[in-house]
Amino acid sequence: MMLEPSRRVASVRDLGVQFSGNDVDITGQDAVSSVELPGDETFWVFGDSVEGPFDSIRGFELTDVLSNTGAIVPMQDLTDGVTRFRYLKDESGTRARQLIDFLPPEHRSTQRLWAIHGVHTGGHLYLYYHRITMDPALDVFETFTLDGMGVARGDEEHRFERLLAPDGTYEWWKGDQPGFGVWVQREGEHLYLWGSIQPESKSAGDMYLARVLPERIEDAGAYEYLVSAPTTAQPDREVRWAKAFAPTACLFSDVPNEMSASWNPYLGCFISLTTFRRDNILVMRTAPALTGPWSDPEVVFRPERGSEAALFNAGKEHPEFAREGGKVTYMTFIDSTVYRPHLIEITFA
Repeated sequence: MMLEPSRRVASVRDLGVQFSGNDVDITGQDAVSSVELPGDETFWVFGDSVEGPFDSIRGFELTDVLSNTGAIVPMQDLTDGVTRFRYLKDESGTRARQLIDFLPPEHRSTQRLWAIHGVHTGGHLYLYYHRITMDPALDVFETFTLDGMGVARGDEEHRFERLLAPDGTYEWWKGDQPGFGVWVQREGEHLYLWGSIQPESKSAGDMYLARVLPERIEDAGAYEYLVSAPTTAQPDREVRWAKAFAPTACLFSDVPNEMSASWNPYLGCFISLTTFRRDNILVMRTAPALTGPWSDPEVVFRPERGSEAALFNAGKEHPEFAREGGKVTYMTFIDSTVYRPHLIEITFA
């Protein structure tokens, strides 16, 4: 696919890596997304979080690595990056706390719990997380298997309880289904959850949509799935929801699992910011409605590739920090050779 630069983008400013000046010795992190909390704070979620010196995450031994962590970030002007934050810590006060814990027979040598995104509703912060199985002797970027997506409910101290699925497991959506909850957004009376079915390449996932009423977020039977939606080829196709998922309404593809979507008042449309596959290309898609039709991806920014082995992922917007009615917004991504959240500022034309 030939990708063209987006004419909607006036400029992009590279703000570099973030969260490096922390007091828990975290030196590398993946995933990174943000969730609005009541008041003037946000909750940032991270996946695998490395402590202390390391050369490369590729082939790194992950057994003792925290597989999900979190930080409280006050609302602030991100013109100079994320300057105020605090990590949630364990009882020692010196180490970041794993938010979602393993349960027997899971073991940290072969499983990871990757918190991806969530929502605060009904007095609780809910996080959606991938459970994955990996071969500890091989590179996790190439060998992990998505077992499914789970849901965890937090209390006032942000300690999380994993919620059971109807079948008695903790995977609400299994590995052959979209991992709904990689992005959650409130529109109208519903919460909308994006989910991806990942191919073997793990770089070109198809994105689907589910929805649920906020007060029924813990009821797996209350979720509905988009099974028919307009496309650029069929713009008049009806929007239809069903109680059972069917892969008949892919909204767009070429996404390595993680993504974002938001309404942008300045542009007057929905936007989705992602990486394109696992290349050093950050792209934007637009749509008049959340259900589409979504445009083809257009290039927002091309980060410098420091190594041929570099993989890029976790591209997503932090729309709660947008300024000037959405004219200026912020996006993070991960370069596997750096393995730290990288922030850019996007100004639309």
